[in-house]
Amino acid sequence: MASLFIETIMSKVGEIISGDALNSVKSIIYFEHNLTALENKSKLLCAKASDVEMEIKSSELSGTKKRKREVEVWLEEVRPIKKKVAEFRNRKESEGFTVRLTDGGLLAKLTEEVDRLVVHGQNFGELALDVCGSRGDKLLTNGMVGEAFNENLETILKHLESGQVSSIGVYGMGGVGKTTLAKHIHNQLLQHSQGRVIWVTVSQEFSVTTLQDEIARFIGLDFVGENNEDKRAARLHTTLSHMKNSVLILDDVWENIDFLKVGCPVSVECCRLIITTRSLEVCRQICCQKVIPVKTLHHHEAWKLFNETLRNEIELDSLAEEVARSVAELCGGLPLAIVTVAGSMRGERAIYTWRNAYVEIKERVSGNDGDVYKVLKYSFDRLNRNRHSQSNEFNALQHCFLYCALYPEDEEIRRKCLVRESFWEGWWMKERQGERKLSKDISYWIN
Repeated sequence: MASLFIETIMSKVGEIISGDALNSVKSIIYFEHNLTALENKSKLLCAKASDVEMEIKSSELSGTKKRKREVEVWLEEVRPIKKKVAEFRNRKESEGFTVRLTDGGLLAKLTEEVDRLVVHGQNFGELALDVCGSRGDKLLTNGMVGEAFNENLETILKHLESGQVSSIGVYGMGGVGKTTLAKHIHNQLLQHSQGRVIWVTVSQEFSVTTLQDEIARFIGLDFVGENNEDKRAARLHTTLSHMKNSVLILDDVWENIDFLKVGCPVSVECCRLIITTRSLEVCRQICCQKVIPVKTLHHHEAWKLFNETLRNEIELDSLAEEVARSVAELCGGLPLAIVTVAGSMRGERAIYTWRNAYVEIKERVSGNDGDVYKVLKYSFDRLNRNRHSQSNEFNALQHCFLYCALYPEDEEIRRKCLVRESFWEGWWMKERQGERKLSKDISYWIN
């Protein structure tokens, strides 16, 4: 019984050994035949990959499609195949019979890999998926102040709804409320229109490439690996042309922009344009069809905004209010200046404090276009409780404020990161009065 069992086992082992030996002999004898067959399969596979790549690029160019991750992985696996097959051929030519003895098994494995990729490439179904890009998110903004603000908002929306205006320029001095107006337009369009609303802050650090990147990022267009401005512009133009009724809002434009070079097809049908700028000349250079001036607030509107910003729980007495009204007038009807100064005076009720504020601001304001900055400088100086001392050093709050200016415009600044940075720089250490005082400062600013 035992001998029969051993004979059965040995018989099976012999079959396996003889089978492996036979396969090895076949791989040696038919090496050239197998290599030629692999080369043919490789050519067909690479041709298929090339067709897939072209079809995907064509779909992505429209901006409405994006390649499936499955397809991208398949293409990555196919790319090295041609080189691997060529290496077999080169070794066959240089080493002759030796390769037959050593690489037969490797050749068989590569053939299996190619066969797998061929089958996989025939079962993709759709190569690309629809891009469901966001129409945009609502922007945080201040409330609307003044009759002129509401009139400008309604005028711009009517121009857009008319179907006859492709470009609108909004201009006015710094701090007058151009960006706030543009944000309200953005939010209204999101709520009441069907097209995409694209918001880009341009500012002085403007370049064609940066603007292309910002627009492409918003609409889901991938420029990775494409550095040629003209090719990027062509892709951007094609994509935006397919987005009917879209609106591109460019905030804080400082100079003329060549939209053909950027790739923006400004037209009533597909991509309408709104810009905000301080310069009427920029509106003219860009050839805006409609130009909307943003003017300063009337006296009663300015005081209303100033008083609302103060948020005083206890009303000012008549004398202090009279001085406060004078302070509000010094802000020149500029909402930014009004909100900033009123915010810095919040909680102040003593008449001498208001008189000091009036005198300081009046000394700074000279009646030119730079007034808003001088008013803002007053608010900055008020961050320093020792501003009347002979020392020119900034305190911790002022350092924090200036540090915020290093961030890109409209970027979120996290409070904890700002506080941590201030302690790393040692701004608070210079002012602390004992560990307990420092601990209170830390707790206050983080919470």
